Amino acid sequence: MNWHARLAERRGGDIPKRAGRLTDKTDETPFVSFVSDPDGQSENIASYPAPLADAMLKPLRAHLLALAADAAIDVDHVHRLHDANVAACIGLDARQLADYLALLAYTADRHAGRVPLNDTAAIHCKRCGPVWIHPTIAEVLPVVDGWPRALGCPWCFVRKAAGYIPRPSVTCEGCRHFTPDTINPTAGMGTCGAGKGVHYPMALHICGSHTTRNSP
Repeated sequence: MNWHARLAERRGGDIPKRAGRLTDKTDETPFVSFVSDPDGQSENIASYPAPLADAMLKPLRAHLLALAADAAIDVDHVHRLHDANVAACIGLDARQLADYLALLAYTADRHAGRVPLNDTAAIHCKRCGPVWIHPTIAEVLPVVDGWPRALGCPWCFVRKAAGYIPRPSVTCEGCRHFTPDTINPTAGMGTCGAGKGVHYPMALHICGSHTTRNSP
């Protein structure tokens, strides 16, 4: 998922894939770049000689650094951007650039196994299991067995890289891997078909294999 799609996901709607073509009017003044044509279409920065391309992108990179500093976002995220990523920001206004920087910070947090500050809602990803996500995303997801459900999530790339995913607490009660105790089904310790230990049905714990009875 590219950063345009992630920004759209964060905002709950579509954003333009080409710089300079905004879907909504804004009071912000767009950052003007020398590589934007009058129609707002940015040229391929790779076609320029290296010194010229650097001179064109340097003001935009400096602008991103200033925005990051103002928002208390690690400026190293900007320093690590390739020229092509900086060129993709041509024509975006300050609000959109700030959102882009926030996405860089969120991605870095997830790579480091940290939950982004505003990701306070628990959902169930088909591939990752229980994860934390932004409430604006969780509220538009279908709810199955009490969980907002998604086919994929922003943590999928962490899972694919075998990284650490911090998770919300769950209970064995309602999980399709859980077989209740035959003597005391309501409150007795049952068995876990996923091999994740033995717990009381209502005891909160962390489990990446947790799923629901109606999961596919």
